[in-house]
Amino acid sequence: MLLQKKHITWLLSLYLFGLLLVGNLHAEGVYEAAHFGQGELRIVDEIPVAILQGTPNQIGRQHAVLLAKPGAELLNFPKQLFQDEGLAWFWPLASSAGLTLLKNASPDHYEEIKAASVQSRLNEGTLAVANTLLELRRIGCSSLIVEPERSATGGPLFGRNFDFPSFGMLDRYSLVSVIRPSGKHAFVSVGFPGLMGVLSGMNDVGLCVATLDVEEAADGSLRFDPTGVPMMLVFRQILEECSTVADAEALLNRTQATTQANLAVCDRERGAVFEITPKQVRRRDSDGAMLPCTNHFCLPGLATDQQCWRFDVLTAAQQKQTLNVRELQNYLHQANQGEFTMQTMVFEPRELVLHLSLGTPPSSAHKLHRIELRELLVTDRDELGK
Repeated sequence: MLLQKKHITWLLSLYLFGLLLVGNLHAEGVYEAAHFGQGELRIVDEIPVAILQGTPNQIGRQHAVLLAKPGAELLNFPKQLFQDEGLAWFWPLASSAGLTLLKNASPDHYEEIKAASVQSRLNEGTLAVANTLLELRRIGCSSLIVEPERSATGGPLFGRNFDFPSFGMLDRYSLVSVIRPSGKHAFVSVGFPGLMGVLSGMNDVGLCVATLDVEEAADGSLRFDPTGVPMMLVFRQILEECSTVADAEALLNRTQATTQANLAVCDRERGAVFEITPKQVRRRDSDGAMLPCTNHFCLPGLATDQQCWRFDVLTAAQQKQTLNVRELQNYLHQANQGEFTMQTMVFEPRELVLHLSLGTPPSSAHKLHRIELRELLVTDRDELGK
């Protein structure tokens, strides 16, 4: 039986709800400071920050213990959700497909996810679904890159709303993960427990990424290519291995995409949006040192319907000579989608600073907490190698 896109979106949204509930019911909705091995969970200015470091196996185990280790009675909760909705038949398909697709990922990422599943006693297919098939969701996000010429700070600013149904509770489980992998760039990711891939993040040299889903492409590419590498793990790989927008472009061009998406990228000097399909990767640069992005392609040969009120709101920022962090947040707030906007952030790549709101939707309406990332992203390679 073939599922319609709307059914896949609903099912995977339901799955994310289940995964996060499993990972956090034991904490009664509140993150608490904790340690495990070289990993740590701390609260920084009201923002939960998990610091995970070492080998893939070590990071996976730390993730499981600090963020996603469920109680025994909740082990089957995500699967039970599908069963309660009369969709038990779909769970084995989703799990099997996720495991198959995960084999296309890097060995390090595969090992980390496997270690997390073993440590948490979750079936490996559970985390496989979270880190692969979730990229088929269709959600609305917004981003605006302000290059140095138009930034009141003198350095680039990268603002982003992450929009997803909160089910009245998911906004409580957003967190910042600082990942320090042995032999690679350390990076920060704004996401959720159970997600080892990256939706929004910045690495230790100031390279930032944010993914924005796209529904349609004009190039006739497959809606989903099972031979590709899971996109959220590709975006993580960019942060682990790249230093500039050009590096990110090269990595994307040598990697087979599974689906279509916009990826907004910014380094210490410039930004770009990569319009990605299973057939091609195209680059869109800024116009007047500002670069808005929402959920459609803009380039000829890829663009279909370009009508988006949020894109128009962000484009209006061109009327300002310069923007500071507060003003950028204001444009993001104008582009918010109410109860769906659960994360709002502004990255400062040169300063390695994250301004972040994880409050009750819309998060764009709340105070941005300033998190100094420089020390958090410093790694001791000798220590990690032990």
